[in-house]
Amino acid sequence: MNELEQYVGQDLLVVGVGNPLRGDDAAGLALGEQLAEKLHWPYLCCEEVPENYLTEMLDSPAETILMVDAVSLGTTPGDIKVLSPDQLAGDNISTHNCSVSLLATVLEKAANKRVLVLGIQPANMGWGSHLSQPVTEAIDNFVAGLSDKGGHA
Repeated sequence: MNELEQYVGQDLLVVGVGNPLRGDDAAGLALGEQLAEKLHWPYLCCEEVPENYLTEMLDSPAETILMVDAVSLGTTPGDIKVLSPDQLAGDNISTHNCSVSLLATVLEKAANKRVLVLGIQPANMGWGSHLSQPVTEAIDNFVAGLSDKGGHA
């Protein structure tokens, strides 16, 4: 079972994080948008400055916030894994580590939100490049494998 299946049908806000000009760093944006569309969850595109959207996240009625980001997992490009914000802070593996882990702490403490991170292993984060083929295929396969039963219409 996909790790996100347990959240289908729940109120959840998807937050896309990444730089659209740096290849696979945009994977969080692409995966987040497709995921939100498939599961009928609201989507917030934050690009590389999720801290600028703190008010929108705090004001969201969603109890769970899913931040989607390119994360250096040390695995094969395109691998996708659900992580806790603690894993980002402890292992320094996110491309936006400071912002994502700090933001998660604020959301958890100030608004009693549950924060999860959906990380995708990048292959190439060079300036001006596009999403790599393994990351694009992984996003497509991941989203296609999700059931949309119970989603919000």
